Amino acid sequence: MKEFGLIIKLVLSIVFIMLFGDGIPEWMQRAFFTLSIFMKETLIFCMPLIVFAFIFSCLSSFQKKAPLLIVMILSFVVASNFLFTQVGYLSGDIGLPYLGYHAANAVQQTASTLPQLTPFFTVPYPRLISTDIALLVGTLAGLYGAFWGNDRLVAWGDVLKNKVQGALTKVFIPLVPLYVIGFLLKIHHDESLVEMFTGYGPMIGLIVVMQVISMLFFYFKANLGNIKHVKNSLKNVFPSGLVAMSTMSSAATLPLTLEAAEKNTKNKAVAQFVIPATVNIHHVGDSVAVPLLIAAVYAINGFDPMSYSTFLLFSMYYMVAKFAVASVPGGEIIVLLPILESHFGFTDSMCGLITTLYILCDPFITTTNVLSNGALAILMDKVCGRIKAFKEPKSAVQDASL
Repeated sequence: MKEFGLIIKLVLSIVFIMLFGDGIPEWMQRAFFTLSIFMKETLIFCMPLIVFAFIFSCLSSFQKKAPLLIVMILSFVVASNFLFTQVGYLSGDIGLPYLGYHAANAVQQTASTLPQLTPFFTVPYPRLISTDIALLVGTLAGLYGAFWGNDRLVAWGDVLKNKVQGALTKVFIPLVPLYVIGFLLKIHHDESLVEMFTGYGPMIGLIVVMQVISMLFFYFKANLGNIKHVKNSLKNVFPSGLVAMSTMSSAATLPLTLEAAEKNTKNKAVAQFVIPATVNIHHVGDSVAVPLLIAAVYAINGFDPMSYSTFLLFSMYYMVAKFAVASVPGGEIIVLLPILESHFGFTDSMCGLITTLYILCDPFITTTNVLSNGALAILMDKVCGRIKAFKEPKSAVQDASL
């Protein structure tokens, strides 16, 4: 139960506010909302550093690997993330209207709202550098470190990333329930939290179904359509999927994912490179879930869905942002919030809502990420075998069989 502590706290917070939110004095609701706004603004102020640290450390860590393999893995990761992001968008565009997610319905529900809840104050943080610039600078610096850097540069990147990761893990993540409560109180005050959440079961079901279909499709393609090999591969990765669901951390599941990849590929060299290198950047679960969550939050707040041209622009931001995700529950949506707010019209309450929904879906998202990383290792082994690259020495294979 300890592993699900964050989920349990969020569910209890939602239920408590649904049942007793009307009885909470308005000054207390404003106090919680002020704290949430302060945390969000502080996070956005620090986001350029967070993004730079993770993307620089991620890319520069490729430094000692074969340049061809770097290009291959990055190409496959970006192509896979992009493909399943489109799957998420199309699933939402086609499926959500049938589940009752219409902008017109939301307008009808929110037509008679009370005066909106406002914070007591906001902190006017200076905008020293935008997240977009941090993404670009981090990408360029990381690629420089990958191809022309040295051990000292890679070590510096790891130290910076570990400091940032530690701050998020020890400070922000324990406060996530408080962060979300303020936004939930605002939603409940301005509209109705009960109405906002009662309809989300079908959406979460749609996300899980599409994630399962996407993951199975990935294994089918990686195993070249051989159903027997697909079954064996899924059997090997099943333990890592269970651990991923309970911990909500791809990094925590790494040893089991690596062991399964070695069994499935029979090639330790590929498995030991592909799995650690992609654990925090190859996110099939997120790619499917995030577009669906965005579409649902748009609809429930009375906004028309993104046009496909707008979504393609979002996809470009999203592909780069994935390289800057922290290994913490909700890490991906945390990185996306400034982009959604500054470029795609998200309000404070929409940011709070999508954060809550994302974390509630995180066990399924992480499980899909972990299982799909196992499929990527199989696919990369097939590609490396075709081009006779990165094959394990015969002696090592013989030693492993002894």
